[in-house]
Amino acid sequence: MDYETVFYVVGSVLAASAVIFTFAALKSERFPGRAAPVVAVYFIALVGATTTFAVLQSQHEEEQREQEAGIPAATEEAEEAEAK
Repeated sequence: MDYETVFYVVGSVLAASAVIFTFAALKSERFPGRAAPVVAVYFIALVGATTTFAVLQSQHEEEQREQEAGIPAATEEAEEAEAK
């Protein structure tokens, strides 16, 4: 599975979870109660995963564009500059 697919899956789960938890909170006076730390960790993990795969996908796309244009990767340029 590529980064783009994982990004869209995790992002969709994050969005759906936000809607579901919002409706649960609106219907219940005690939500989330004792489960607040679990809910917080759940959302922090989803946001972290979504952000990570967004960055990985953007880096992958940048590398593809550079290869298509025949431009050497930025890391190669930095290594060449250090060697001089």
